[in-house]
Amino acid sequence: MDDGFGPLVVLLLLGSALAVLTTRLRLGALPAYLIAGAVAGPGLLGLVHEEQVAPLASAGAALLLFALGLDMDLVAMARRARTVGIATTVQITLTMAVVALVGGLFGMSWQLGLALGACLAMSSSLVILRALDEHRLRGKEEGQMALGISLAQDVALGPMLVALSFILPVGARPASWIMALGIVGLLSGTVLLRLVLVPALLARVRQSQVAELQVALAVAVALGAAWATKTVGLGEAVGAFCAGLAFGRDRQTVAPAVEPLQGLTAIFFFAATGLLFSPTFVGAHPLAVIGMLLGSILLKSAIAGFALRLVGMPLRSAIGCGLLLGNVGEFSIILAGNLFTGSTDPALRELHQLILTTCVLSFLGMPAVTWLAGRFLPRPRSVLIEEHGETVVIAGLGPVGNTVVQTLHAQGLPLMLVDRNDHLLSPWRGIAGIRCHQGRIEDMDDWLPALAHHPSLVVLTYPIADTSALVAGRLRELDPHLVIVARAPYESQIAILERAGVRHVICDEHETARALLPLLQRALAQAPNGSGRMRATQRALQRLVATQPNLDDELDKTAPNRSSAL
Repeated sequence: MDDGFGPLVVLLLLGSALAVLTTRLRLGALPAYLIAGAVAGPGLLGLVHEEQVAPLASAGAALLLFALGLDMDLVAMARRARTVGIATTVQITLTMAVVALVGGLFGMSWQLGLALGACLAMSSSLVILRALDEHRLRGKEEGQMALGISLAQDVALGPMLVALSFILPVGARPASWIMALGIVGLLSGTVLLRLVLVPALLARVRQSQVAELQVALAVAVALGAAWATKTVGLGEAVGAFCAGLAFGRDRQTVAPAVEPLQGLTAIFFFAATGLLFSPTFVGAHPLAVIGMLLGSILLKSAIAGFALRLVGMPLRSAIGCGLLLGNVGEFSIILAGNLFTGSTDPALRELHQLILTTCVLSFLGMPAVTWLAGRFLPRPRSVLIEEHGETVVIAGLGPVGNTVVQTLHAQGLPLMLVDRNDHLLSPWRGIAGIRCHQGRIEDMDDWLPALAHHPSLVVLTYPIADTSALVAGRLRELDPHLVIVARAPYESQIAILERAGVRHVICDEHETARALLPLLQRALAQAPNGSGRMRATQRALQRLVATQPNLDDELDKTAPNRSSAL
């Protein structure tokens, strides 16, 4: 199929049709895109070839890794830096050593054994994220450790490429010192972008009031960083991931804007990965494929579980998280491509195809492995709660929050107050009809069991829109029908909250506009009689205040479905 649009249409239609089936089977959409690529690829129907979708697949990989970097919580990672660092080092080192040892038994050189071990050591952060969300464990210690190790593997890709380039010179690649300088430049550039340039650029973009500029800026930085790191031999994945880290402080603003494009290009990335699957190769080397697949999953799961147990994780949780880390991920494909692409040695090309085939089959088998891991991972207590009650949950006990508590308590509604500051909760403790919980509102597994039912309403009274959007997204996962009310300091933040699932948004800017005119009228009335212009202004303000409902209507026209009062 030579038409430029033809391959894209085939992959989209076939992938969408299969996604309907796989999601009904509770396997997720990812296997559907892999199968679509494998079926449409040269190994079966021959409708699509890799080079026809390579640019979109590369962009999809870059945006996927940009999203992973965007989602990485550096503060939480810093708290676990020591344990994650130890566990990741043990997991990668042992995996490479054992694979090299086993490879040596089959006549493989130690250099090739280490390179193969490095490829198999990488896990899929995307698969782990989806599994943790499915089990509602992303915010728990077990989930944070598993995700932390996976992301630390991603960060280690650059140094691993530099180290392996010294012992495995395959194909035309920049010198190792250029790659080392590239890593230094990448790290310093990420810090500079995160702390200085990105906040300034995003502020200018918001002032322009052109929505697509935000998408263009994020995509340009992601693809530009991917191109730069590919040029110096580090591969596009590292640059895109670090670009996501650079935007991480504004992730609640950037992620909703980039998500639709990232989701579309992800289809082509996984479909292009499916194109790499060769039934002919599997038929010619069935024992090698089966042995590599089972061996890598069992080996990595055991080593990852041992590493987690080494840093103090309970045995059952270590087994479950080890299984999650046992997959062979998207970075394995990228690492193998950088190490083996360009080689004319038939044995190396065969090894490259074996790694690619193992990655595709590992992706396809992850729903079963995830299900097995779930048997060992702790089940959140919130999963067991299904019924709904009348309790209203209020998060944030500043002046606004206390006013809301007083008003709703006077109406006899049962309340739960959630705040991290126990000093703000203490005045309400011991009052009939009010429960207090010291902690974060997004940690539903901590406060929801105390209710023993879902709340009827959640009110987020603090004026931090990005945090409210994050909280609303997690609450929406808990209960798709939950009604959430939140504050937005600025009108530009209202859409962010609504996309996150907030039903009613109170905008501080709008409320200030409504209150400002009466205040101006009283202020001018108290001023000494001035010029004719001053008296004319007083009369104009009187007319505007008299028609205050019209002002409300005008403000509501600019913000449909948004509440003007709590």
